Amino acid sequence: MKRNLLFGIFAFPLFLNAQVGVDTSTPQKTLHVNGSLQITNELNVGGNGATAGNAGLAGQVLKSNGPGLPPTWENMAGLPTSTGTVIIVDGELMVAQELMLQMSADFSGTGAAGATTPNVLGNLTNEIIDNENRYTGTSTSNSFTVSQDGVYQILMNVQISTVNVSVPVVGVWDNTAGKWVARVNDVYTAPTGGLQTYSLITSVPMLASNTYSFRASNTENFIIKHLSSGTTGSGPVTQVSIKRLK
Repeated sequence: MKRNLLFGIFAFPLFLNAQVGVDTSTPQKTLHVNGSLQITNELNVGGNGATAGNAGLAGQVLKSNGPGLPPTWENMAGLPTSTGTVIIVDGELMVAQELMLQMSADFSGTGAAGATTPNVLGNLTNEIIDNENRYTGTSTSNSFTVSQDGVYQILMNVQISTVNVSVPVVGVWDNTAGKWVARVNDVYTAPTGGLQTYSLITSVPMLASNTYSFRASNTENFIIKHLSSGTTGSGPVTQVSIKRLK
């Protein structure tokens, strides 16, 4: 009887204060440890009086969610889960969206002087990388979207075969807005069987709400070549890509 009475006397202040201090007489939280802490088993966070907390998964780290909220287990930031370039946007590590394509065959385009709608390049079906699966390409068309608003680098190397005086234009077209977002153009007199290679290197803002495509136009009919060939061999020549920068 005496032992139970003593336990009640010592326990009563703990229930009254609802705070326990270890090596401190002025605990600031429900449990205040003034010293080191050793845990030899799992650490559970969250839960309630009827449910055990979450022990997390191997490799996860504990993330603070601010005052008054329980911490949570999260995957470690900066560990990429897909192929691509790691960039930092607003202090957060992420794998940049990338799209890189080559032609699987030549593409023939129709020329028209003063055309307001350029040809959608077909045969851009050899995917080198499409790490967010946002590209669709067939023998006659192509389109893609970006996952987030941002600034994207555009790289295009396109070889054109045409005749007569030509005004080729190649670039990226905003299908939603109906206009170029990036392009390169020139005027040249093409000899019979002549080839001209155009390179576009630039960076532009792109919107997640819009759809884009790789396109080309010319005043004369034209062919976009997929291979550069000669007596000593051949290799892919037309390649296009986009990559998020920020």
